[in-house]
Amino acid sequence: MTILLITLGLYGTALGRALLSAILSGRRNLSIVAACCIGLGGQVSLAGVDDAVVMVEGCSGVCVDPAGFVLTARHCDLPTTATVRFKDRTVTATRVYVCREMEGPVVYDCEGDGYPFLPIAATAPRVGERVWSCGYPHLNGRRELRWANGPTLRWSTFEYAGGSFNGNVVGFVTAPGWSGGPLLNAKAEVCGLLNSSDCSTSVFISSAAVREAYAAVRHSRSADPPPATGKPKLYVFGSMTCGPCRKFKEDYANNATFRQTLDAAFAVEFVDVDKQADTAHRFGVTEVPTFLVVGGVRVTGYEGPDQLLVALGVRQEIAARPPPQRDVVPDSVAPAPPPSEGKADPPATVETPASNTPVVEAPAASTPAAPQAATAPAIADRLDRLSGLVQTAVSIATWLGVGGMTGGAGGLILGGFALWRTLRRRRDPKPARDPPAKVAPPPVVTVDSPPPPQAIVPETRFAPYERDTFAEAFAWAETELVRKYPGAVSTLETLKGLINQFLSAKGVKPTK
Repeated sequence: MTILLITLGLYGTALGRALLSAILSGRRNLSIVAACCIGLGGQVSLAGVDDAVVMVEGCSGVCVDPAGFVLTARHCDLPTTATVRFKDRTVTATRVYVCREMEGPVVYDCEGDGYPFLPIAATAPRVGERVWSCGYPHLNGRRELRWANGPTLRWSTFEYAGGSFNGNVVGFVTAPGWSGGPLLNAKAEVCGLLNSSDCSTSVFISSAAVREAYAAVRHSRSADPPPATGKPKLYVFGSMTCGPCRKFKEDYANNATFRQTLDAAFAVEFVDVDKQADTAHRFGVTEVPTFLVVGGVRVTGYEGPDQLLVALGVRQEIAARPPPQRDVVPDSVAPAPPPSEGKADPPATVETPASNTPVVEAPAASTPAAPQAATAPAIADRLDRLSGLVQTAVSIATWLGVGGMTGGAGGLILGGFALWRTLRRRRDPKPARDPPAKVAPPPVVTVDSPPPPQAIVPETRFAPYERDTFAEAFAWAETELVRKYPGAVSTLETLKGLINQFLSAKGVKPTK
Protein backbone atom coordinates (compact mmCIF):
# COMPACT_ATOMS: atom_id res chain seq x y z
CA MET A 1 0.00 0.00 0.00
CA THR A 2 2.87 2.35 0.82
CA ILE A 3 4.39 1.68 -2.59
CA LEU A 4 1.05 2.36 -4.25
CA LEU A 5 0.58 5.68 -2.45
CA ILE A 6 4.11 6.80 -3.32
CA THR A 7 3.51 5.83 -6.90
CA LEU A 8 0.25 7.76 -7.10
CA GLY A 9 2.03 10.76 -5.67
CA LEU A 10 4.71 10.50 -8.34
CA TYR A 11 2.32 9.72 -11.17
CA GLY A 12 3.23 12.95 -12.87
CA THR A 13 6.81 11.68 -13.39
CA ALA A 14 8.02 9.03 -15.80
CA LEU A 15 9.22 6.90 -12.86
CA GLY A 16 5.78 6.93 -11.25
CA ARG A 17 4.03 5.99 -14.50
CA ALA A 18 6.41 3.09 -15.13
CA LEU A 19 5.96 1.77 -11.57
CA LEU A 20 2.16 2.03 -11.69
CA SER A 21 2.12 0.27 -15.07
CA ALA A 22 4.23 -2.58 -13.65
CA ILE A 23 1.94 -3.04 -10.63
CA LEU A 24 -1.31 -2.95 -12.62
CA SER A 25 -0.02 -5.29 -15.36
CA GLY A 26 0.49 -8.07 -12.81
CA ARG A 27 3.84 -9.21 -14.18
CA ARG A 28 5.21 -12.33 -12.57
CA ASN A 29 8.68 -10.85 -12.51
CA LEU A 30 8.51 -7.70 -10.35
CA SER A 31 12.16 -6.83 -10.67
CA ILE A 32 11.24 -3.59 -12.39
CA VAL A 33 9.05 -2.66 -9.41
CA ALA A 34 11.94 -3.29 -7.08
CA ALA A 35 14.23 -1.28 -9.30
CA CYS A 36 11.84 1.66 -9.27
CA CYS A 37 11.50 1.46 -5.49
CA ILE A 38 15.27 1.44 -5.12
CA GLY A 39 15.32 4.43 -7.41
CA LEU A 40 13.29 6.45 -4.89
CA GLY A 41 16.22 6.43 -2.50
CA GLY A 42 19.19 5.31 -4.59
CA GLN A 43 18.90 7.51 -7.70
CA VAL A 44 18.06 4.48 -9.91
CA SER A 45 15.82 5.29 -12.89
CA LEU A 46 14.94 2.50 -15.35
CA ALA A 47 11.83 4.16 -16.75
CA GLY A 48 11.48 3.94 -20.52
CA VAL A 49 14.16 1.25 -20.85
CA ASP A 50 11.78 -1.13 -22.61
CA ASP A 51 11.35 1.44 -25.40
CA ALA A 52 15.01 1.05 -26.42
CA VAL A 53 15.29 -2.74 -25.92
CA VAL A 54 14.42 -4.52 -29.18
CA MET A 55 14.10 -7.90 -30.86
CA VAL A 56 16.66 -8.51 -33.62
CA GLU A 57 15.43 -11.59 -35.49
CA GLY A 58 15.75 -14.45 -32.96
CA CYS A 59 17.85 -12.49 -30.44
CA SER A 60 17.57 -9.31 -28.37
CA GLY A 61 19.38 -6.00 -28.64
CA VAL A 62 19.43 -2.38 -27.54
CA CYS A 63 19.38 0.95 -29.39
CA VAL A 64 22.21 3.24 -28.21
CA ASP A 65 21.80 6.25 -30.52
CA PRO A 66 18.85 8.25 -31.88
CA ALA A 67 20.25 7.60 -35.37
CA GLY A 68 19.11 3.98 -34.91
CA PHE A 69 22.33 2.16 -33.96
CA VAL A 70 21.30 -1.20 -32.44
CA LEU A 71 23.80 -3.46 -30.61
CA THR A 72 23.48 -7.23 -30.30
CA ALA A 73 25.79 -10.25 -29.86
CA ARG A 74 27.85 -11.70 -32.69
CA HIS A 75 27.08 -15.34 -31.85
CA CYS A 76 23.46 -14.74 -32.94
CA ASP A 77 24.86 -15.09 -36.50
CA LEU A 78 22.37 -12.67 -38.04
CA PRO A 79 22.26 -11.75 -41.76
CA THR A 80 23.59 -8.54 -43.27
CA THR A 81 20.07 -7.09 -43.42
CA ALA A 82 17.86 -7.86 -40.41
CA THR A 83 14.44 -6.93 -39.05
CA VAL A 84 14.44 -4.91 -35.80
CA ARG A 85 11.24 -4.76 -33.72
CA PHE A 86 10.82 -1.83 -31.36
CA LYS A 87 7.86 -1.65 -29.03
CA ASP A 88 5.95 0.63 -31.38
CA ARG A 89 7.41 -0.13 -34.85
CA THR A 90 9.29 -2.64 -37.00
CA VAL A 91 12.13 -1.45 -39.24
CA THR A 92 14.83 -2.86 -41.50
CA ALA A 93 18.46 -2.48 -40.42
CA THR A 94 21.80 -3.02 -42.13
CA ARG A 95 24.86 -4.45 -40.39
CA VAL A 96 27.58 -1.81 -40.21
CA TYR A 97 30.05 -3.26 -37.68
CA VAL A 98 31.29 -6.69 -36.58
CA CYS A 99 33.86 -7.10 -33.80
CA ARG A 100 37.16 -8.82 -34.56
CA GLU A 101 36.92 -11.31 -31.69
CA MET A 102 35.01 -14.56 -32.00
CA GLU A 103 32.40 -13.12 -29.63
CA GLY A 104 31.52 -9.47 -29.16
CA PRO A 105 29.17 -6.69 -30.34
CA VAL A 106 27.54 -6.37 -33.73
CA VAL A 107 26.03 -3.00 -34.76
CA TYR A 108 23.04 -2.53 -37.05
CA ASP A 109 21.93 0.80 -38.52
CA CYS A 110 18.14 1.18 -38.70
CA GLU A 111 16.44 3.12 -41.47
CA GLY A 112 15.71 6.73 -40.56
CA ASP A 113 16.40 8.30 -37.19
CA GLY A 114 14.67 9.60 -34.07
CA TYR A 115 14.66 6.28 -32.17
CA PRO A 116 14.45 5.83 -28.36
CA PHE A 117 17.88 4.90 -27.01
CA LEU A 118 19.98 4.22 -23.92
CA PRO A 119 23.43 5.83 -23.45
CA ILE A 120 26.70 3.88 -23.27
CA ALA A 121 28.32 3.66 -19.81
CA ALA A 122 31.68 5.38 -19.49
CA THR A 123 33.03 2.81 -17.02
CA ALA A 124 32.60 -0.90 -16.36
CA PRO A 125 30.53 -2.10 -13.39
CA ARG A 126 32.52 -2.78 -10.21
CA VAL A 127 32.54 -6.11 -8.45
CA GLY A 128 29.59 -6.21 -6.06
CA GLU A 129 27.68 -3.48 -7.90
CA ARG A 130 24.04 -4.32 -8.66
CA VAL A 131 23.17 -4.45 -12.35
CA TRP A 132 20.02 -5.13 -14.39
CA SER A 133 19.22 -6.73 -17.71
CA CYS A 134 16.16 -7.16 -19.89
CA GLY A 135 15.41 -8.99 -23.12
CA TYR A 136 12.90 -10.98 -25.13
CA PRO A 137 13.41 -14.71 -24.37
CA HIS A 138 11.42 -17.55 -25.94
CA LEU A 139 8.99 -18.64 -23.24
CA ASN A 140 5.88 -20.80 -23.74
CA GLY A 141 5.91 -20.30 -27.49
CA ARG A 142 5.98 -16.52 -27.36
CA ARG A 143 8.40 -13.69 -26.68
CA GLU A 144 7.80 -11.18 -23.89
CA LEU A 145 10.00 -8.64 -22.18
CA ARG A 146 11.64 -10.07 -19.04
CA TRP A 147 13.81 -8.45 -16.35
CA ALA A 148 16.51 -9.76 -14.03
CA ASN A 149 18.97 -8.15 -11.60
CA GLY A 150 21.81 -9.16 -9.33
CA PRO A 151 25.36 -8.32 -8.24
CA THR A 152 28.43 -8.23 -10.45
CA LEU A 153 30.50 -11.23 -9.33
CA ARG A 154 33.73 -10.92 -11.33
CA TRP A 155 35.23 -10.26 -14.74
CA SER A 156 37.18 -12.90 -16.67
CA THR A 157 38.37 -14.12 -20.06
CA PHE A 158 36.21 -16.75 -21.74
CA GLU A 159 36.82 -19.15 -24.63
CA TYR A 160 34.29 -19.23 -27.45
CA ALA A 161 34.48 -21.04 -30.82
CA GLY A 162 38.25 -21.29 -30.66
CA GLY A 163 38.73 -17.65 -29.62
CA SER A 164 38.66 -15.63 -26.41
CA PHE A 165 36.76 -12.56 -25.24
CA ASN A 166 36.48 -10.52 -22.05
CA GLY A 167 33.26 -10.50 -20.06
CA ASN A 168 31.55 -9.98 -16.70
CA VAL A 169 29.82 -12.66 -14.63
CA VAL A 170 26.65 -11.55 -12.84
CA GLY A 171 24.49 -13.32 -10.26
CA PHE A 172 21.21 -13.95 -12.10
CA VAL A 173 19.89 -16.31 -14.78
CA THR A 174 18.61 -15.52 -18.29
CA ALA A 175 16.99 -17.60 -21.04
CA PRO A 176 17.42 -18.37 -24.78
CA GLY A 177 16.44 -15.45 -27.01
CA TRP A 178 17.80 -13.02 -24.41
CA SER A 179 21.23 -13.03 -26.11
CA GLY A 180 22.33 -9.52 -27.06
CA GLY A 181 20.15 -7.93 -24.39
CA PRO A 182 21.76 -5.01 -22.51
CA LEU A 183 23.44 -5.05 -19.10
CA LEU A 184 22.45 -1.82 -17.30
CA ASN A 185 23.89 0.01 -14.32
CA ALA A 186 21.88 2.10 -11.84
CA LYS A 187 21.80 5.02 -14.30
CA ALA A 188 20.24 2.85 -17.04
CA GLU A 189 23.49 3.02 -19.04
CA VAL A 190 24.53 0.09 -21.25
CA CYS A 191 27.64 -1.62 -19.85
CA GLY A 192 27.47 -5.03 -21.56
CA LEU A 193 25.55 -7.44 -23.81
CA LEU A 194 24.32 -10.90 -22.83
CA ASN A 195 26.43 -13.79 -24.08
CA SER A 196 25.38 -16.94 -22.20
CA SER A 197 23.84 -18.25 -18.97
CA ASP A 198 23.86 -21.34 -16.76
CA CYS A 199 21.78 -22.44 -13.79
CA SER A 200 22.95 -19.64 -11.48
CA THR A 201 24.95 -16.99 -13.37
CA SER A 202 25.13 -15.17 -16.70
CA VAL A 203 28.07 -13.92 -18.78
CA PHE A 204 27.95 -10.49 -20.46
CA ILE A 205 30.25 -9.07 -23.13
CA SER A 206 32.50 -6.43 -21.56
CA SER A 207 31.68 -2.75 -21.35
CA ALA A 208 34.96 -1.92 -23.14
CA ALA A 209 33.92 -3.93 -26.22
CA VAL A 210 30.56 -2.12 -26.27
CA ARG A 211 32.24 1.29 -26.10
CA GLU A 212 34.72 0.34 -28.83
CA ALA A 213 31.95 -0.79 -31.19
CA TYR A 214 29.90 2.36 -30.69
CA ALA A 215 32.95 4.62 -31.06
CA ALA A 216 33.94 2.91 -34.33
CA VAL A 217 30.49 3.43 -35.81
CA ARG A 218 30.27 7.06 -34.73
CA HIS A 219 33.78 7.77 -36.04
CA SER A 220 33.02 6.24 -39.43
CA ARG A 221 29.77 8.19 -39.63
CA SER A 222 31.48 11.51 -38.78
CA ALA A 223 34.44 10.75 -41.08
CA ASP A 224 32.13 10.06 -43.99
CA PRO A 225 30.25 13.34 -44.60
CA PRO A 226 28.28 13.70 -47.81
CA PRO A 227 30.51 14.87 -50.69
CA ALA A 228 30.53 18.61 -51.26
CA THR A 229 30.10 18.00 -54.99
CA GLY A 230 26.75 16.34 -54.45
CA LYS A 231 27.95 13.13 -56.16
CA PRO A 232 27.34 9.83 -54.35
CA LYS A 233 30.39 8.06 -52.97
CA LEU A 234 31.51 4.83 -54.61
CA TYR A 235 33.43 2.54 -52.26
CA VAL A 236 35.79 0.15 -54.05
CA PHE A 237 36.65 -2.72 -51.68
CA GLY A 238 39.68 -4.69 -52.84
CA SER A 239 42.92 -6.38 -51.87
CA MET A 240 46.44 -6.54 -53.28
CA THR A 241 46.15 -10.35 -53.44
CA CYS A 242 43.05 -10.14 -55.67
CA GLY A 243 43.69 -10.30 -59.44
CA PRO A 244 40.47 -8.55 -60.56
CA CYS A 245 41.12 -5.80 -57.98
CA ARG A 246 44.55 -5.09 -59.47
CA LYS A 247 43.05 -5.16 -62.97
CA PHE A 248 40.50 -2.49 -61.99
CA LYS A 249 43.22 -0.25 -60.57
CA GLU A 250 45.24 -0.56 -63.77
CA ASP A 251 42.22 0.30 -65.93
CA TYR A 252 41.32 3.23 -63.66
CA ALA A 253 44.87 4.57 -63.82
CA ASN A 254 45.58 4.01 -67.54
CA ASN A 255 42.17 4.34 -69.25
CA ALA A 256 41.44 8.07 -69.23
CA THR A 257 37.94 7.70 -70.69
CA PHE A 258 36.96 5.12 -68.10
CA ARG A 259 38.36 7.18 -65.22
CA GLN A 260 36.67 10.41 -66.35
CA THR A 261 33.31 8.66 -66.80
CA LEU A 262 33.50 7.12 -63.34
CA ASP A 263 34.68 10.33 -61.64
CA ALA A 264 31.91 12.32 -63.32
CA ALA A 265 29.26 10.10 -61.69
CA PHE A 266 30.82 9.19 -58.31
CA ALA A 267 33.32 10.23 -55.69
CA VAL A 268 35.54 7.13 -55.80
CA GLU A 269 37.17 5.87 -52.59
CA PHE A 270 39.43 2.80 -52.45
CA VAL A 271 39.23 0.55 -49.36
CA ASP A 272 41.89 -2.12 -48.74
CA VAL A 273 40.07 -4.83 -46.79
CA ASP A 274 43.36 -6.12 -45.37
CA LYS A 275 44.18 -2.75 -43.81
CA GLN A 276 40.66 -1.40 -43.21
CA ALA A 277 38.84 -4.48 -41.95
CA ASP A 278 36.54 -2.40 -39.77
CA THR A 279 35.18 -0.53 -42.79
CA ALA A 280 34.61 -3.80 -44.63
CA HIS A 281 32.78 -5.25 -41.61
CA ARG A 282 30.77 -2.06 -41.28
CA PHE A 283 29.34 -2.46 -44.75
CA GLY A 284 29.06 -6.24 -44.57
CA VAL A 285 31.58 -6.84 -47.37
CA THR A 286 32.68 -10.49 -47.56
CA GLU A 287 33.92 -10.70 -51.18
CA VAL A 288 36.31 -8.66 -53.29
CA PRO A 289 36.20 -6.72 -55.47
CA THR A 290 32.96 -5.08 -54.33
CA PHE A 291 31.73 -1.72 -55.65
CA LEU A 292 29.25 -0.17 -53.21
CA VAL A 293 27.16 2.98 -53.34
CA VAL A 294 25.65 3.55 -49.90
CA GLY A 295 21.90 3.29 -50.18
CA GLY A 296 22.22 2.29 -53.83
CA VAL A 297 23.75 -0.39 -56.00
CA ARG A 298 26.23 -3.08 -54.92
CA VAL A 299 28.34 -4.83 -57.61
CA THR A 300 30.55 -7.83 -56.85
CA GLY A 301 33.31 -8.82 -59.27
CA TYR A 302 35.05 -7.00 -62.14
CA GLU A 303 35.05 -8.06 -65.79
CA GLY A 304 36.06 -4.82 -67.49
CA PRO A 305 35.27 -1.08 -67.74
CA ASP A 306 32.21 -1.43 -69.99
CA GLN A 307 30.58 -4.13 -67.86
CA LEU A 308 31.18 -2.15 -64.64
CA LEU A 309 29.73 1.08 -66.03
CA VAL A 310 26.63 -0.79 -67.19
CA ALA A 311 26.23 -2.52 -63.79
CA LEU A 312 26.55 0.81 -61.96
CA GLY A 313 23.93 2.39 -64.22
CA VAL A 314 26.35 4.96 -65.66
CA ARG A 315 26.11 3.65 -69.22
CA GLN A 316 23.42 1.73 -71.04
CA GLU A 317 24.26 -1.67 -72.43
CA ILE A 318 25.67 -1.37 -75.95
CA ALA A 319 23.54 -3.13 -78.59
CA ALA A 320 25.13 -5.81 -80.73
CA ARG A 321 26.85 -4.27 -83.77
CA PRO A 322 26.56 -5.77 -87.32
CA PRO A 323 29.72 -7.52 -88.55
CA PRO A 324 32.02 -5.28 -90.59
CA GLN A 325 31.94 -5.65 -94.40
CA ARG A 326 35.01 -7.11 -96.03
CA ASP A 327 36.67 -4.83 -98.57
CA VAL A 328 36.93 -6.30 -102.13
CA VAL A 329 40.48 -6.07 -103.43
CA PRO A 330 40.70 -5.49 -107.26
CA ASP A 331 42.33 -8.26 -109.30
CA SER A 332 44.99 -5.89 -110.56
CA VAL A 333 46.34 -5.27 -107.07
CA ALA A 334 45.81 -8.72 -105.63
CA PRO A 335 49.10 -9.82 -103.99
CA ALA A 336 50.76 -12.87 -105.53
CA PRO A 337 51.50 -15.79 -103.20
CA PRO A 338 55.18 -16.25 -102.30
CA PRO A 339 56.98 -18.96 -104.28
CA SER A 340 57.50 -22.27 -102.50
CA GLU A 341 61.12 -23.18 -101.94
CA GLY A 342 62.31 -26.08 -104.12
CA LYS A 343 59.06 -26.37 -106.12
CA ALA A 344 57.77 -24.97 -109.39
CA ASP A 345 55.48 -21.98 -109.04
CA PRO A 346 51.82 -23.01 -109.30
CA PRO A 347 49.71 -21.25 -111.92
CA ALA A 348 48.29 -18.00 -110.62
CA THR A 349 44.60 -18.13 -109.74
CA VAL A 350 42.69 -14.86 -109.69
CA GLU A 351 39.37 -14.68 -107.85
CA THR A 352 36.75 -12.82 -109.83
CA PRO A 353 33.31 -11.83 -108.68
CA ALA A 354 30.50 -14.13 -109.74
CA SER A 355 28.89 -13.10 -113.09
CA ASN A 356 26.98 -14.60 -116.00
CA THR A 357 29.85 -14.09 -118.47
CA PRO A 358 31.57 -17.40 -119.29
CA VAL A 359 35.28 -17.56 -118.75
CA VAL A 360 37.25 -19.22 -121.60
CA GLU A 361 40.42 -20.99 -120.65
CA ALA A 362 43.41 -19.86 -122.73
CA PRO A 363 45.30 -22.63 -124.52
CA ALA A 364 48.48 -23.68 -122.84
CA ALA A 365 51.66 -22.26 -124.31
CA SER A 366 53.86 -24.69 -126.18
CA THR A 367 56.92 -25.86 -124.42
CA PRO A 368 60.42 -25.86 -125.94
CA ALA A 369 60.47 -29.69 -125.90
CA ALA A 370 57.89 -30.04 -128.81
CA PRO A 371 59.05 -27.99 -131.86
CA GLN A 372 59.19 -31.05 -134.23
CA ALA A 373 55.64 -32.12 -133.32
CA ALA A 374 54.41 -28.70 -134.36
CA THR A 375 56.54 -28.56 -137.63
CA ALA A 376 55.33 -31.90 -139.17
CA PRO A 377 51.63 -30.93 -139.41
CA ALA A 378 52.61 -27.56 -140.89
CA ILE A 379 54.58 -29.22 -143.79
CA ALA A 380 51.70 -31.65 -144.44
CA ASP A 381 49.25 -28.79 -144.67
CA ARG A 382 51.46 -27.01 -147.18
CA LEU A 383 51.69 -30.15 -149.37
CA ASP A 384 47.89 -30.51 -149.24
CA ARG A 385 47.44 -26.96 -150.40
CA LEU A 386 50.08 -27.46 -153.16
CA SER A 387 48.40 -30.63 -154.42
CA GLY A 388 45.09 -28.81 -154.49
CA LEU A 389 46.59 -26.05 -156.64
CA VAL A 390 48.13 -28.57 -159.06
CA GLN A 391 44.85 -30.45 -159.33
CA THR A 392 43.05 -27.20 -160.06
CA ALA A 393 45.60 -26.25 -162.74
CA VAL A 394 45.31 -29.63 -164.47
CA SER A 395 41.54 -29.34 -164.47
CA ILE A 396 41.77 -25.91 -166.09
CA ALA A 397 44.22 -27.19 -168.70
CA THR A 398 41.99 -30.12 -169.57
CA TRP A 399 39.02 -27.77 -169.93
CA LEU A 400 40.98 -25.53 -172.28
CA GLY A 401 41.85 -28.54 -174.51
CA VAL A 402 45.47 -28.80 -173.69
CA GLY A 403 46.43 -32.42 -174.36
CA GLY A 404 49.36 -34.52 -175.19
CA MET A 405 52.28 -34.59 -172.84
CA THR A 406 50.95 -31.76 -170.79
CA GLY A 407 47.73 -33.56 -169.93
CA GLY A 408 49.49 -36.86 -169.34
CA ALA A 409 52.08 -35.31 -167.09
CA GLY A 410 49.42 -33.44 -165.18
CA GLY A 411 47.45 -36.62 -164.71
CA LEU A 412 50.49 -38.48 -163.37
CA ILE A 413 51.34 -35.68 -160.97
CA LEU A 414 47.73 -35.39 -159.85
CA GLY A 415 47.46 -39.11 -159.30
CA GLY A 416 50.68 -39.19 -157.28
CA PHE A 417 49.58 -36.37 -155.03
CA ALA A 418 46.14 -37.93 -154.48
CA LEU A 419 47.70 -41.30 -153.52
CA TRP A 420 50.10 -39.59 -151.12
CA ARG A 421 47.27 -37.66 -149.45
CA THR A 422 45.21 -40.81 -149.01
CA LEU A 423 48.06 -42.75 -147.41
CA ARG A 424 48.93 -39.86 -145.07
CA ARG A 425 45.34 -39.42 -143.87
CA ARG A 426 45.05 -43.12 -143.10
CA ARG A 427 48.29 -43.04 -141.11
CA ASP A 428 47.53 -39.79 -139.24
CA PRO A 429 43.87 -38.95 -139.47
CA LYS A 430 43.08 -35.33 -138.76
CA PRO A 431 39.64 -33.96 -138.03
CA ALA A 432 38.26 -31.56 -140.52
CA ARG A 433 37.73 -28.90 -137.86
CA ASP A 434 39.30 -28.08 -134.56
CA PRO A 435 37.15 -29.09 -131.62
CA PRO A 436 35.33 -26.21 -129.92
CA ALA A 437 37.19 -24.62 -127.10
CA LYS A 438 36.23 -25.83 -123.67
CA VAL A 439 34.16 -23.33 -121.76
CA ALA A 440 34.84 -23.38 -118.02
CA PRO A 441 31.84 -22.92 -115.76
CA PRO A 442 31.66 -19.56 -114.05
CA PRO A 443 33.56 -19.65 -110.78
CA VAL A 444 31.53 -19.41 -107.60
CA VAL A 445 33.05 -16.91 -105.20
CA THR A 446 31.84 -17.09 -101.62
CA VAL A 447 32.68 -14.26 -99.22
CA ASP A 448 32.22 -15.36 -95.63
CA SER A 449 31.42 -12.62 -93.16
CA PRO A 450 33.90 -12.52 -90.28
CA PRO A 451 32.55 -13.64 -86.92
CA PRO A 452 31.58 -10.94 -84.44
CA PRO A 453 34.25 -9.94 -81.93
CA GLN A 454 34.34 -12.26 -78.95
CA ALA A 455 34.42 -10.82 -75.43
CA ILE A 456 37.12 -12.25 -73.18
CA VAL A 457 35.66 -12.74 -69.70
CA PRO A 458 38.39 -13.19 -67.08
CA GLU A 459 37.78 -15.66 -64.32
CA THR A 460 36.90 -13.97 -61.06
CA ARG A 461 37.23 -15.72 -57.76
CA PHE A 462 36.16 -14.37 -54.42
CA ALA A 463 37.26 -15.34 -50.96
CA PRO A 464 34.82 -15.20 -48.01
CA TYR A 465 36.01 -13.42 -44.90
CA GLU A 466 33.82 -14.96 -42.19
CA ARG A 467 32.85 -18.59 -42.00
CA ASP A 468 31.95 -20.57 -38.86
CA THR A 469 32.43 -24.32 -39.19
CA PHE A 470 30.73 -27.17 -37.47
CA ALA A 471 34.04 -28.08 -35.86
CA GLU A 472 34.22 -24.68 -34.20
CA ALA A 473 30.64 -25.01 -33.00
CA PHE A 474 31.36 -28.48 -31.61
CA ALA A 475 34.51 -27.26 -29.85
CA TRP A 476 32.57 -24.42 -28.26
CA ALA A 477 29.76 -26.74 -27.18
CA GLU A 478 32.30 -29.15 -25.72
CA THR A 479 33.98 -26.35 -23.74
CA GLU A 480 30.66 -25.00 -22.46
CA LEU A 481 29.46 -28.47 -21.48
CA VAL A 482 32.65 -29.21 -19.51
CA ARG A 483 32.45 -25.83 -17.83
CA LYS A 484 28.85 -26.21 -16.81
CA TYR A 485 28.84 -29.94 -16.12
CA PRO A 486 32.29 -31.20 -15.06
CA GLY A 487 30.92 -34.73 -14.70
CA ALA A 488 30.30 -34.90 -18.46
CA VAL A 489 34.02 -35.28 -19.29
CA SER A 490 33.86 -39.08 -19.53
CA THR A 491 30.78 -38.89 -21.75
CA LEU A 492 32.55 -36.45 -24.09
CA GLU A 493 35.61 -38.70 -24.29
CA THR A 494 33.39 -41.63 -25.25
CA LEU A 495 31.63 -39.50 -27.88
CA LYS A 496 34.94 -38.38 -29.39
CA GLY A 497 36.14 -41.98 -29.50
CA LEU A 498 33.03 -43.02 -31.42
CA ILE A 499 33.47 -40.09 -33.83
CA ASN A 500 37.11 -41.03 -34.48
CA GLN A 501 36.08 -44.66 -35.03
CA PHE A 502 33.51 -43.53 -37.63
CA LEU A 503 36.06 -41.29 -39.38
CA SER A 504 38.63 -44.09 -39.48
CA ALA A 505 36.08 -46.39 -41.13
CA LYS A 506 35.54 -43.70 -43.80
CA GLY A 507 39.28 -43.35 -44.42
CA VAL A 508 39.49 -39.93 -42.77
CA LYS A 509 42.32 -39.22 -40.36
CA PRO A 510 40.79 -38.65 -36.89
CA THR A 511 41.45 -35.42 -35.07
CA LYS A 512 43.75 -35.41 -32.05
